[in-house]
Amino acid sequence: MAKNTYYYYDQESCSFKEVEPKRSRRYLQAAGTLALALVIAGLLAWGMDARWIGTPEEAALEAENEALQEQVADVDARVERFSNKLDTLASTDRKLYRKLFQTDPIGKDVRRVGVGGTDPYEEFERFDERTTRLMRQTEHSLDRLERQMRLQEASYRRLTKMARQRRAKMAHLPAIQPADGPIVSGFGQRDHPILEVEKMHAGLDILLDEGSPVIAPGKGTVTRVDFSASYGNVVEIKHGDTGYTTRYAHLSRVPDRIEEGDVLKRGETFAFSGNTGRSTGSHLHYEVRDAKNRAINPIYFFAPSMTPEQYQQLKKKAEQSGAAFDY
Repeated sequence: MAKNTYYYYDQESCSFKEVEPKRSRRYLQAAGTLALALVIAGLLAWGMDARWIGTPEEAALEAENEALQEQVADVDARVERFSNKLDTLASTDRKLYRKLFQTDPIGKDVRRVGVGGTDPYEEFERFDERTTRLMRQTEHSLDRLERQMRLQEASYRRLTKMARQRRAKMAHLPAIQPADGPIVSGFGQRDHPILEVEKMHAGLDILLDEGSPVIAPGKGTVTRVDFSASYGNVVEIKHGDTGYTTRYAHLSRVPDRIEEGDVLKRGETFAFSGNTGRSTGSHLHYEVRDAKNRAINPIYFFAPSMTPEQYQQLKKKAEQSGAAFDY
């Protein structure tokens, strides 16, 4: 193949002269290098543009990722607010309900118990550092919130059960006066109406006309319907699991419908006052005894059914010394 011949214009001789082969090769090499440099520069510029600007799809994914991170952060903040509210409920649980029921609250160490074993949040390590941190923090907060809710739910179930038991106990408590009349002889040492000496009086004497209704001071089961020389017609009522039994003596009569084993409601009439047995006048002798059959002053049980002023007046009157109506 014939070689190309190149010429250049020589201004001094005003003529064209042939280019030497070595010089033309250098020109070609320089031109090729310049072209290659331009191509490389173009490629680098395109690569940098693709890296920093990205495709529309990448830009959309980046925007979505930012939005999701913001949403996760918002969820974490809301979880924290709910957790703080649960802490407030737990505080109320300790300070109010537990004191009312006189029982120990759930300990703080139990409420703060964590999840043991392997790392439960290891799956989030595949994300970038910021996303991993947010996901770990949110998941940890959710787990903590779930544990708090379970504990508080268990606590409220227990308190609800205790409240029902307390309500049932209060319904059985002999908390009201069993007959509407003045107390003429109180609990304690009193003058014997016949022997004229002091003797222990184990109950209260309530002055009543014969045939006045006698009501159950609390829910209970009739355990005795009997007659004795000292008490006359007598009825006893056991008041559930309270441990208390009440006794009503010198009754004029007990309706035939009232039998041992009957369950009476508070306020239900079950007998009528009288003067039977060892008695000097129509009245009701009323006793309260504990599980060991020890006599307790019935006046202590009247407070829930009256104002403090009424209770103090009744207590003062019941403590006044005077002859009992019975023994």
